[in-house]
Amino acid sequence: MKKEYAAPGIEDIGSLSELTLGQSSGSRLDADFAAGTIFGDLTFS
Repeated sequence: MKKEYAAPGIEDIGSLSELTLGQSSGSRLDADFAAGTIFGDLTFS
C-alpha cells in the first residue's frame, strides 16, 4: 500500500530578531575569547 503524499508546509514561529535575540549583547563573549568568559570580567585600558 502506497502512502499518500503530504506537501510540506511553513510554520510561522516568530520574527528573526526574536529568534536570534536581535542585537542583544548578552553576558558571554564570542570565539575571540576563552569559552565561558563573562563580559564583565574584561578590563579595557
